[in-house]
Amino acid sequence: MKAAVIDTFGSSANLEVRDIPRPVIGPTQILVEVHAAGVNPIDWKIREGTMSARFGEVFPMVLGLDVSGVVVETGKAVTQFSRGDEVWARSDNGPGGCYAQYVALNPATVARKPAELSYLEAGSMPLAALTCLYGLRDCGQLKAGNKLLIVGASGGVGVFALQVAKIMGAHVTAVCSGRNTDLVRELGADQVIDYTREDIFQADDRYDVIYDAVGTLDVAEAKRQLADEGIYMTLVPVPGIDFFLPGQTERVAGKGYFVAWTPSGADLDILSGWVRDGRLKPVIDSVFSLDDIRKAHERSETLRAAGKIVVQVR
Repeated sequence: MKAAVIDTFGSSANLEVRDIPRPVIGPTQILVEVHAAGVNPIDWKIREGTMSARFGEVFPMVLGLDVSGVVVETGKAVTQFSRGDEVWARSDNGPGGCYAQYVALNPATVARKPAELSYLEAGSMPLAALTCLYGLRDCGQLKAGNKLLIVGASGGVGVFALQVAKIMGAHVTAVCSGRNTDLVRELGADQVIDYTREDIFQADDRYDVIYDAVGTLDVAEAKRQLADEGIYMTLVPVPGIDFFLPGQTERVAGKGYFVAWTPSGADLDILSGWVRDGRLKPVIDSVFSLDDIRKAHERSETLRAAGKIVVQVR
């Protein structure tokens, strides 16, 4: 099968599209024919080697954590999926393996793709949308009427954080550049701050949750803008924050957290319901072929994508 492979850590130039053996599944796995794979900043961070402690150093390595496609084979112990099922998933196979024509998946991380989404749209969503769900629901414990500040609201995670927060009934202040203000207003932002023209924080601002989707805020400054029971969350582990494990870590007011989570097909089903209701939609920045995987990574590394970058595999 064709796959985008790295044989050593480094720049996007290390990505090579070539033929490798198709995965052989075990009794508890399913084999999915990949139609689309999302590109996320974590992919190129793994490629650079900065996350080798978590994702390993086994080469050749196939990246890509987001996928949509069709089940073509099921292991003997698998009962919840059948050949021909249209699915989406956030892979839990180390660095992912989704930049390929086929990927072996753990069924617990897979759900049936909403019919309302194309493969490209579905392939763009799992990691980013689940990140927001676990962050805002489990760590932020966001409630109706809470005030939420999202920094990077027009980015790959931010566009979903904004929509999930509005579904939960929060008042959302979205921070982005001027060229993306119309987008975040369309997605439901109650207030918009153009960080190129305005200070993100005003003296009297207080937020129940500050969600830093790009990791640019000073942690101490952010904490000063929290309401009495508020917390700060970031997608970039930095000094001064704690790891939050859903179901294990107790939320403490005034603290800063990085949320670590395990993908769940059941939570993808929650997202599917919101998609069907018209309350959650993907935002696609750009689409690349598998042969152009280097360009897809380079686009992601600009940190200027409005929405998600997707690789069309089939």
